[in-house]
Amino acid sequence: MKPGRPIAALTSLAAVTFALAAMAQPMPTSIGHDRQVLIAALGPTQARLQVTSPSFIDGGEIPIANTQYGENRFPGVEWSAGPRGTRAYVVVMQGELNSADPTAGTSIQLTLYNLSAQTLRLPAGMTVPPAGSHYGPNVHGEAAPYAGPHAHDANRHAYHIQIFALDRPLAFAAAPDMEALKQAMRGHVLAAGELVGHTAKPATTPGPVRIETGLVTGVAGRDASIAVFKGIPYAAPPTGDLRWRPPAAPIPWNGVRDANKFGPACPQPGGEMARGLPQSEDCLSLNIWTGASLGGNEKRPVYVWIYGGGFIGGTGASPEFDGEALARQGVVVVTFNYRVGVLGFLATPELTRESGHAASGNYGLLDDIAALQWVQRNIAAFGGDPAKVTIGGQSAGAGSVGFLSMSPLAKGLFRAGIAQSHARYPRDTELRYLSVSWRPLKNAEQAGTDYAMAHGARTLAQLRAMPWEKLIEGSNGVDTAVETGSSGKPPLFRPVVDGWVIPDTYANTYAKRTQNKVTFVAGNNRDETGAVPETAFDALRARTTPPRAGMPQTSVTLADYVAAAKRRFGPLAADYLKLYPARNDQEAALQNNAAARDNSRVSTWLWGTLWTQGDDKPVYSYFWTHAPPGPDHDMRGAFHGSEIPYAFNSLDAVDRPWTEADRKIATIMSGYWANIIKHGDPNGANLPEWPRYDPALPRVMELGDDFGPIPVADPAKINFWKRFYATQEAW
Repeated sequence: MKPGRPIAALTSLAAVTFALAAMAQPMPTSIGHDRQVLIAALGPTQARLQVTSPSFIDGGEIPIANTQYGENRFPGVEWSAGPRGTRAYVVVMQGELNSADPTAGTSIQLTLYNLSAQTLRLPAGMTVPPAGSHYGPNVHGEAAPYAGPHAHDANRHAYHIQIFALDRPLAFAAAPDMEALKQAMRGHVLAAGELVGHTAKPATTPGPVRIETGLVTGVAGRDASIAVFKGIPYAAPPTGDLRWRPPAAPIPWNGVRDANKFGPACPQPGGEMARGLPQSEDCLSLNIWTGASLGGNEKRPVYVWIYGGGFIGGTGASPEFDGEALARQGVVVVTFNYRVGVLGFLATPELTRESGHAASGNYGLLDDIAALQWVQRNIAAFGGDPAKVTIGGQSAGAGSVGFLSMSPLAKGLFRAGIAQSHARYPRDTELRYLSVSWRPLKNAEQAGTDYAMAHGARTLAQLRAMPWEKLIEGSNGVDTAVETGSSGKPPLFRPVVDGWVIPDTYANTYAKRTQNKVTFVAGNNRDETGAVPETAFDALRARTTPPRAGMPQTSVTLADYVAAAKRRFGPLAADYLKLYPARNDQEAALQNNAAARDNSRVSTWLWGTLWTQGDDKPVYSYFWTHAPPGPDHDMRGAFHGSEIPYAFNSLDAVDRPWTEADRKIATIMSGYWANIIKHGDPNGANLPEWPRYDPALPRVMELGDDFGPIPVADPAKINFWKRFYATQEAW
């Protein structure tokens, strides 16, 4: 590309747009435009490709998130295989500048050529093209990635995602413009197909809404009745001297702030849990979905969601947490970012001394509390009721729900909590390695000192001066000092029983009955904490690499099964092997699953016997059993976190081949969650009856493949787990 070419292209686009608006003349050809939709320009083909998208249906509306008015997120596309002889595919997305006037020309949103003959889909959110393929021209220039629709008026414009099967890859001496691409394709198209979506410039921008720090405007959701506000700061950036301190008050701004994009993710190793977002210490922001009248007198119940990720990663912007469907059910949904890893959970003696509370290590939990305090002060402006707040989370987020339910600093900030994996009995050894594990302050201080020394820092000042990119190197390690009776180990950085944020252990808190008095929902999934779908046994036996560090070993051979039983249960191993007998590898794998699932259900049921002694509010427990569709169905089953898009009913925001059965399950699940948030009771609206937890009745509500109460386990096995727990130290 020649120097200055992008500026020329943008200048051309601005001139063309102005000319179109002023004179309604046909659009001239330029880098990012063409006179005709490509599939029409190339003419008919004998074969037709079927084209679909996980984000919208043919003839439907393209979600705001897939446009430049939202996240500019690629919607994803799938197509049927081309005929014999197909050697490459070309994908082109074009928008009609005036759907009623074909001569007005088109804008080009995506050109991607030389996709391999084996490629039949581009995932939602794609930012890097498949190997061997190349971006072509679009409105952002030559060789530019996806540029979502950006309609300039309120008219409904058609956007065509076109797929072409070619009998050869395309070769160019230089980056091709649209005309060169068109000429190279002529005579080589074996089949073609298109998917047409529609969008327009949003008629109104939600807001402005006045909050304590200024005015904010949002964006419309996929459903225009839902307003979405993204990236609103709830605290000052925790940088410089504010690193490893409780979050400070957010900084006010002048004018109107556009809350139309998610804020950066908090620093974390790798980018898989950050979902492609930029990372920054200036990350303490939150997002709101609401269908209420803004600035009015509505008082809708509020759901504040805390993401999981082992306290080492995650973001409140993950598509699974899309709050639109719950907002349509009358809930105001809030997600937010909190500090993770070393920046969220470092403890050192120097930090403890400077705190004024003789405590350190729980900055991520203090972020949670600050976000809840922000909700108390500001959520009414979005139609939310600060007296009706429910918190929820999964994995480390569920751990946060539990810790906040034990923290006097969070008292009165919420009336119900939903913990999606794992509320556990304090004597269950698995509690020690799961994300709900904790550390004593002295241990955390020593681990923090060792970590600082390994990074070349001897003082707190040196740590605060260190770039976060260097600081987080190696922060996703595990704590090998904790004995769990298995290969499972907890994350190195995790919450601390510090006497301030978390005053005491689980066991002591329950014994003293000092937890916050809130309604509580707790559950687990069928294929987590050592259990796997039966369809994964053969692949796991063939695996030559060990499981990810800190994860428990899943026993799928008889030898491993017996050895794991002896290590974990010691003198009770013989009793265990009588209750869960195995004579060969297949039986061993099946019994490993049975035991892991029984332990999960029994442990949570026994947790409830302690919790309800100090809290007379309702408790509801569940066991999730449905495996989402997709390429990982057979290997992961009803995996850790698989229930999240069903509880949010966020299927339309998540790229999986959902079926009608999945949508029915999501309707029921999100109905339960909406009822819990609104009324503190999941029941109602013709949903299957979900009985309240009863410490005298060992049962749990199955959610997923079926909906109804099931036994926790048979009596002999419940008795075994009780005897085993009695031999273990309370955590």
